[in-house]
Amino acid sequence: MLAVLFYLLAAADCLFISPRWEHLRWKSVAPAAVDVRASGEVVLTCAATGSPAPALAWYKDGLFVPHLDLVEELQQEGASLGESVARLRLSCATKETVGKYECRARAGEQELSAVTEVRLADWQEGDLCHESGQPEVGAFSPTIMVEEGQDALLRCRPMKGKVTTTWTNDKGHKLGEGERYSVTSEGDLLLKDVNFHDMGTYTCTLSNSAGEASVETFLYPLAPGL
Repeated sequence: MLAVLFYLLAAADCLFISPRWEHLRWKSVAPAAVDVRASGEVVLTCAATGSPAPALAWYKDGLFVPHLDLVEELQQEGASLGESVARLRLSCATKETVGKYECRARAGEQELSAVTEVRLADWQEGDLCHESGQPEVGAFSPTIMVEEGQDALLRCRPMKGKVTTTWTNDKGHKLGEGERYSVTSEGDLLLKDVNFHDMGTYTCTLSNSAGEASVETFLYPLAPGL
């Protein structure tokens, strides 16, 4: 998985990055404007890399979209690098869906913003509205690198609705009930005092009566003082 580290270094357009240097940049953003058919749907996605590992959220018309929670006190602190993704599904589009949607990324004191205007296109050939009720992941971190001895926060936020969140490691063991592991009320996995043996893939699974959805996070411990 060293390729993951080399990828993040290349993504920052420099020869070397220290996890102690604050930086933030977009990996991808949603289009500047999107047309969605009446009663149809659109999914807005943004991703950013940075140090500390960034937190992302969607806002509408300057107002926070509550089902993608960005909680300042839960940002990854200390020496870390990471990539984060935020997704927002707008289903059964109506006139109320129209507006400007902002993806905001924050890493330490640095902040980026990208705005997408959602417009309603006329559609009179049938109702396109469909909601399965299955859970979806709204915000997560595909990759995170944390110095040994620091705490790691692996994000996994549902897009909406009540879900049951389960975390497992790459051996299939359920996490969140030990001294070093805990699951926050938002669904994130907090791993305390990271060491090299914690390296690996962690799976977050959201479930409800309609089904389940999963995402993976790769955790790479870094040598202290890198």
